[in-house]
Amino acid sequence: MPHIIIEHDSKTKTQADLAKLTQSLHTTLAAQETIKLEAIKTRTIEIDNVIVADGSNNQMLHVEIRLLTGRSVELKETMANAIYNTAKEVLEGVDCLLTVNVSELGVYKK
Repeated sequence: MPHIIIEHDSKTKTQADLAKLTQSLHTTLAAQETIKLEAIKTRTIEIDNVIVADGSNNQMLHVEIRLLTGRSVELKETMANAIYNTAKEVLEGVDCLLTVNVSELGVYKK
C-alpha cells in the first residue's frame, strides 16, 4: 500500500531523470523494514504555479511517502532519510529544493 508521490515543477522535469528517480525511490522504499515491494505505488506529478522562497529559483521536488498507520517514528525517520539520500544522489546537478515527508493515511480502501 505505500505510495510514493513525487511532485515537481516543469523546469525540474526537464533537468532531472524522473524515470531513474522513480525507479530508485521505489527500490529504496522496498528495501525498508515492514515494506513489501508488491504493495508500493510510485508516481510523479507535475505542479504548475510554483513559488519557492523569494521566487528567484522556483525549482522544487517534493517526495511524499504515504503509509498505513502503525510504524514507529524512528522507522519513518529511517525511511525519510533513505528516500532523501537516494533522491539527492539521483538529482545531483539539478538546482531544486528537495523535501521529503512521510505521512500516515487514516481510512484507506483498495
